[in-house]
Amino acid sequence: MSETILNVLEIPRDKKRVELQMSDGEIITLFKATVKEYALREGQIISTAEVRRIAAEGEEHIAFTTAIDSLSRGLKSQNEIIRLLKDKGFSKSAVDSAVTKLIGYNYLGDLEYAEAFVSYKGEKMGRRKIIYDMITIKGIDKTIAENVAYDRLSDEEELEKALRLAAKYIEKEKKKRTRLKEKTYAFLAMRGFDTEIIARAMSKLDFTEDE
Repeated sequence: MSETILNVLEIPRDKKRVELQMSDGEIITLFKATVKEYALREGQIISTAEVRRIAAEGEEHIAFTTAIDSLSRGLKSQNEIIRLLKDKGFSKSAVDSAVTKLIGYNYLGDLEYAEAFVSYKGEKMGRRKIIYDMITIKGIDKTIAENVAYDRLSDEEELEKALRLAAKYIEKEKKKRTRLKEKTYAFLAMRGFDTEIIARAMSKLDFTEDE
């Protein structure tokens, strides 16, 4: 059944969306870009069901392009993209559609994200810290986070990294000549190294300035 678009109403404090008031009493929210793309206007005869379809299709498209734009400016996990789109007011169906498309195009995947995250953070912190950040901050599945971190960073690489970071820390702190061993241990623990790696590193470090 065909109806008429009676009014195109601005929404206070929302610069991207408008409301279409239909002659059957329905009020449908659409993005301004969608209204422009489909040339919807006051007085146009069109079914309410068709306007709803256009609104949903337009929202899904804009949610997808919003996610793509965000990913182009920096790597993000699936959970971060979902949070971003929800925070911007997209419906659950639009968010789900965008995420499904991103995964289908290989633009979004927690395994790929975890591998990139480990590569980026692997020189700056230990495995425990990397895993913790992936799970609690990025929303990566615990199994994926742990498997990737331990596959990509061997014990020997962790030890070499711990020694390198600790040596720099000791050089910086040794002039204070107070509790250097204790502080270095705490420094490595804060950087997220396993207890065994810290113990091995401590046995190889020179703390003569602390004596």
